[in-house]
Amino acid sequence: MKRTLSLAAVALAAAFVFGQSPAKAQKPPSGTPEQILTQMEQDWAMAIVKKDMATLDRIVAPEWMISTPEGELQTKAQNDADLKSGAYNCESMKVDELKVSVFGDSAVVFGLGTEKSTYNGQDSSGQYRFTDVFVKRNGVWMAVATHASKVAKH
Repeated sequence: MKRTLSLAAVALAAAFVFGQSPAKAQKPPSGTPEQILTQMEQDWAMAIVKKDMATLDRIVAPEWMISTPEGELQTKAQNDADLKSGAYNCESMKVDELKVSVFGDSAVVFGLGTEKSTYNGQDSSGQYRFTDVFVKRNGVWMAVATHASKVAKH
């Protein structure tokens, strides 16, 4: 799922430091950490579909990495390149079954992503279980790691 900042899903997925130009500056989200992280996961999925790099950069830390369903490690830069080039194309993505656990300035989010996508011209659609790790820096939550596993068809 969050292969390219999705499973990158996944995941999703971008340096979310609200480092946007003043004209586009956003107010940090409000609510409980669980509510904020749940909304960030939804925003992350939508940003992947829309190829919204500004939103991805607001959510995903520059040092973010993903362990892909294929067992490879990919960096944010690699995922950004795949999304920008069209190597990864996500037509739709839905995240649900989110379970958020907060540990001070760290959090783990488990979820299920369902996407219609291609990667390097091959169908990569399906369901993916993912785990995202977030840290809170200067009052802002950012994704720093993702692990994704494809759900086997029954």
